[in-house]
Amino acid sequence: MNIGFLITARLKSRRLPLKIVRLIKGKPILSHMISRVKKAKTISKIIVCTSTYKQDDRIKKICDYEKVDCYRGHPDDVLLRLHEASKKFDLDYIVNITADCPLVEPYYIDQICKIYKKKKFDLIRAFDLPHGSWAYGIKIQALKKIIDIKLSSKTEVWGRYFTDTNLFKIYDLKIKNKMHIRPKLRMTLDYPEDLKFLRKIYNELYDNNKNFDLTDIIFLLNRKPSLININESCSHKYNQKSMKQSKFKTKEIIKIKENLRKDKKFS
Repeated sequence: MNIGFLITARLKSRRLPLKIVRLIKGKPILSHMISRVKKAKTISKIIVCTSTYKQDDRIKKICDYEKVDCYRGHPDDVLLRLHEASKKFDLDYIVNITADCPLVEPYYIDQICKIYKKKKFDLIRAFDLPHGSWAYGIKIQALKKIIDIKLSSKTEVWGRYFTDTNLFKIYDLKIKNKMHIRPKLRMTLDYPEDLKFLRKIYNELYDNNKNFDLTDIIFLLNRKPSLININESCSHKYNQKSMKQSKFKTKEIIKIKENLRKDKKFS
């Protein structure tokens, strides 16, 4: 099975400009993320999916340096970009998360892929993990179905196409390591406080162990809980922003079919 890890990346951020090319330990954040994804055993290919805009040329240069593929597509339609990349590289399945998650956990990337090989769910999530350590497993046929029914080209936040249309089978990954169940812990990058938090994590762990994992991070935060306070307040701001961006519209015929399906279910 040809499985691709697709990293959604742009340099358009206003809250923290050029955030994914900011340096930690002398390396761009995007490079750190690519290094972690390379540790996943089930991934056949890593593809950074960015736009055709000139400002994103820097992303292409990082991809060339890190020897990973780069697909350049629609600047706003993230779902279309992902689907086009999956077709170009002849992928059977994709795992995806945005480039502002340099602490994505390779172990759970592999767990997502193992679940998919057993049962072909449309979307596999792991929301019990800290925000920034999980990724999504997405069935390519499901991605195509959303592209066929959506009415907007702004799909940066796309989760509700899966959850609110009743068209897809969704699986929430069971987290066996109870230490890792920290859904309120924020380890992603959107604000200056997040950057400060990530730099602290790397300053504490990276020099002694470039392969540090989620367990090492949790142990560190248990020893030094004050680190969590650095960006804890960002979660509320982020959730408000996501709610505004998560509005979606689908073709009316899909809504009609769904209403008929619900009527039959309860008749």
